[in-house]
Amino acid sequence: MLDKARSSLYGMIGWICISSILHIFLFKSNVRNDYQVIQRVLMGFIAFAFTLPMHELFHFVFMKIFYKGKIMIEYAKDPIGFPTIRTRPLSQDEIANWQKIVICLAPFIFLTVLFDVAFVFCSNVELVFFIVAVANSAGCYFDIIDALKILQDRH
Repeated sequence: MLDKARSSLYGMIGWICISSILHIFLFKSNVRNDYQVIQRVLMGFIAFAFTLPMHELFHFVFMKIFYKGKIMIEYAKDPIGFPTIRTRPLSQDEIANWQKIVICLAPFIFLTVLFDVAFVFCSNVELVFFIVAVANSAGCYFDIIDALKILQDRH
């Protein structure tokens, strides 16, 4: 079932919609919204340009911690066919399942969950940070599916 979900365009679109709507519902009232349209567009571009490299950097850092060999960041296409970058180990070292799960979920924890926790305590959230949290959450679909597959395969 998770293999089907991983290659499902509808699953990915559903995750993007649910995570985005959830963020908007929970935190929209905290987001500073007194920008002109051009400023909002510019912040959106900055946030999106920042999110994917930072997301992959978290994968990279945790792979460097757990794998002994070299780690590569490369251009690729995701399972749906969208161009993206990805991080992968060049060695075939065996690591524990919990380490694989940490590698999968690190960007979600650091760029979404921690931001969301901060949003709870902030009455005035900058739009750019909100967009980073929403974009990263939406982009973690494959990471969450992969972590669930690791847990499923363990049992």
